[in-house]
Amino acid sequence: MNFSYSKGSGLLTLICFAVLSAYIVYKQATNSNAIDLDRQVVRHERMLNGDSEFFNPWQYRIFSTYVVEGFYQGMHSIISQLDYIKVFLIFRILQNIFIFYIAALYFKALSIQNPWLILSGILILGFSMAHSVFQSDLSINTYFDILFYLLGAWCILKQKYIWIVPLMLAAVLNRETSLLIPAMLVIPFIRWKERTIPRNILFIGGLATGVFFLGFVLVRIYYGYRSSEGINGMKTFLDYLTFNIRYMMVYPELFGTLAFIPLVVLVFLRRLPRILQQWFWIVCPAWFGIHLIYSTIVESRLFLVPQALIFIPAFLWLIENWYSTEIKEENPT
Repeated sequence: MNFSYSKGSGLLTLICFAVLSAYIVYKQATNSNAIDLDRQVVRHERMLNGDSEFFNPWQYRIFSTYVVEGFYQGMHSIISQLDYIKVFLIFRILQNIFIFYIAALYFKALSIQNPWLILSGILILGFSMAHSVFQSDLSINTYFDILFYLLGAWCILKQKYIWIVPLMLAAVLNRETSLLIPAMLVIPFIRWKERTIPRNILFIGGLATGVFFLGFVLVRIYYGYRSSEGINGMKTFLDYLTFNIRYMMVYPELFGTLAFIPLVVLVFLRRLPRILQQWFWIVCPAWFGIHLIYSTIVESRLFLVPQALIFIPAFLWLIENWYSTEIKEENPT
């Protein structure tokens, strides 16, 4: 199998991705700890009406809501028997498949060459998704967040920097957590000794950041701003931190999503390519720190972005680098 998407291998790849995607959606739809599908329809309709159940921040994450609604209207006009639930499930399957293709391209852009290793990485990502269902709905905006980060990273590696700007327009209307994407572009180009940044990078990064803050503000003006609501009575950073440390279900749920891969990556961080090291320090401390003090991390799907963007590709790179080194030592020229 390879990822050139030739006729034979492309079909086999699609089948593998589709089966894995369907399994993930099956777990999301049937797990007893997940949010039932009928309630998700109600939440979707409330979003469309501008009266989201958890107004700040749910109401401001409109991208996925309107994309799914457009998909529903299109599908329903063709097959009138399809209801919201069936369309949601179809959409999530297609969304996963797209994520897997972009992840494969991203892994290749990081110089991970072994196609079976890439497929293994997709499999790890798929099972990470399937084990991230505690108090989860289909989490369409979360999966768009994964997709946007992978697309952003791929654009940077392929030097398609200008595409970060329109990407941010969609990303900010999807989730406010997308703010780190422009930082992933700019910070690796900083020349710290000279205290300079290439002009084109600074311009594009600044423009992308400006798009983020413009979208962030305008959507809140449009729907009206309300103070954020505490979850389960938690309002302060200390409330969240205490809950996240003491709630015992946090630990098996996080292990089900991340396993031991972050620990391996942390131990061998200095062996990684420079860009992955930089992205680790840009994304991971902020991501884990903010979620630890301002969310319930037992909902482990919140950590699928660093898992897909940093931990899995770093793990694959370490394996391929180790294997290549072993081959060279066994067969010196």
